[in-house]
Amino acid sequence: MLQLKQELRAALIAIRCFNVETGLIGENTKETGLLPIRMQWWRDAVNSVFRDKPVKHPVIQALAQVQAVHPLTRYRLQRLISTREEDLIGMHKMGSIAALEKYAEGTSSQLLYLQAEATEINDTDLDHASSHLGKAIGITQLLRGTVYHAQRRRVYLPTDLMSREGVTHDQLTRGEPSAALNNVVYEVASTAKAHLDEARAMSAKVPKGAKPLMLPAVACGLYLDALQNNAFDVFSQQMLKGAVSPFWHQLQVKRHYLLGSY
Repeated sequence: MLQLKQELRAALIAIRCFNVETGLIGENTKETGLLPIRMQWWRDAVNSVFRDKPVKHPVIQALAQVQAVHPLTRYRLQRLISTREEDLIGMHKMGSIAALEKYAEGTSSQLLYLQAEATEINDTDLDHASSHLGKAIGITQLLRGTVYHAQRRRVYLPTDLMSREGVTHDQLTRGEPSAALNNVVYEVASTAKAHLDEARAMSAKVPKGAKPLMLPAVACGLYLDALQNNAFDVFSQQMLKGAVSPFWHQLQVKRHYLLGSY
């Protein structure tokens, strides 16, 4: 965030807060029967922004201020909500890598699109790169959260790959590492890396002013590298400790920023 122009930070923070708030709906809802009600409230709240009558919620009020200066696409905000609702109603089950990609496109990619809109950068190549980077980030975030989710009996690894390798839901939720599980993680990580590589290959075509928006690619790449160095074992000690030193991460972000890369 510090790499971005100061006049843009408030708008980007508002969009990221919306992303966080909608991402926490499942965590903050004790009864599953209340999920549709909570989701509908956020849909109505987004619509209130576009009617110039924002509901009294700090994140929605902040979004309304962004919308007044930098028009956003309502569909992108609504898609973030609907993608998360589908995930929660589906009990966090991803049947295939394609399902993971769809989820990542509906969340992380939408976030990147919205941030580009807030900076008023309209570019086809940026959209293409953001689509790939969003998929890479979204899939990597799910990989990073594998142990956390497993402890809560949630599994985001593709069920078709788990079945092929003979990995069961219970084995994962019990925290049992295995070569078979590593094979599943390898397949998922390879998909994320392919999208990351595709996004980076387009770097020369991405407008200079948009490069800082793409810097989350750095954390994504560092995590995937650490995962590879640990034989794709999400239960290894280094991965459990965070995989990458925060100091090293910040150094790499700064390096890419100065080089105009991501």
